[in-house]
Amino acid sequence: MHPLLYRWNLVSAVLFGALWAWGKPALLVRPALAAPAEQKPAEDKGSGELDTSPPPGVDLSKLDEYERKVFFRVVNREPSSCGKGHSLIYSVKHDPGCKRSAYAVKYVVKLVNSGYTDSEVSEELQKRYRDAVHKDIDVSRAPNKGPAEAPVTVVEFVDYECPHCRSAQSLMRQVLETYPRQVRLCFKHFPLSLHTNSRLAAEAAMAAQKQGKFWPYNDKLWANADNLTPAVLEKIAKDVGLDVARWRGDMNSDEVKAAVAQDKSDGTTLGINSTPAIYINGRKYGGRHDMESISDWVDEELGK
Repeated sequence: MHPLLYRWNLVSAVLFGALWAWGKPALLVRPALAAPAEQKPAEDKGSGELDTSPPPGVDLSKLDEYERKVFFRVVNREPSSCGKGHSLIYSVKHDPGCKRSAYAVKYVVKLVNSGYTDSEVSEELQKRYRDAVHKDIDVSRAPNKGPAEAPVTVVEFVDYECPHCRSAQSLMRQVLETYPRQVRLCFKHFPLSLHTNSRLAAEAAMAAQKQGKFWPYNDKLWANADNLTPAVLEKIAKDVGLDVARWRGDMNSDEVKAAVAQDKSDGTTLGINSTPAIYINGRKYGGRHDMESISDWVDEELGK
């Protein structure tokens, strides 16, 4: 074929194809459909939208308008206290098996009403529910009150010259009176090095325990906590009816000294550095030293 004729045929074919395409309707190319967004959980109302209806059984009447806002921000943001994948407020409303969340929400109310900020409330919840580890504490030789089969064991580490420990004793009595069948109280010594007479007082009390009179001796130690000299310790021994000669020998024995040292070592292992240190079923108590606060923790352990 002649080159000129070949070129003419090629141009004609191109022009014909273009004219044909121009007269036909354009083909639409649709973009691929995006995958459907993942379904949000029922409790998640979307960014910025909170569940602000009061949880059942939770009294918000003491909270002012600002405190209520703090409360709802916290309970919508914080996770279930039972480790499940939903919010604290959803847990209370839809997961009746998670009783710890119910206590956690009431704890939030108390903290917010006391002036805690969002972040401070979150820190307290972290300590009480997520960082809390149940510790095994040896109480086999510890003086104790309450039934051995009690479902709740309260362990108290104290120093006889610690004023906060002294004031805590009335609270411990209240706990035993309020829960006579549900709580057993166990006493552990943690004499602090800055208190000169506390270790000797602890050894004196352990010596009294060997004659079955720890508790009356203990009560008098608290009554004389500002003046625990050796002379006062011996006078208390006489006042509670101890065999004083035997008591002196026991107080100076390696057995009693080792028992006090073991209590202190147990506390150190737990990370205790101040007194009183209170554990409820092996969980370190971090609430206020008042009956309402400690009852909240005891009731939680009882599953009330």
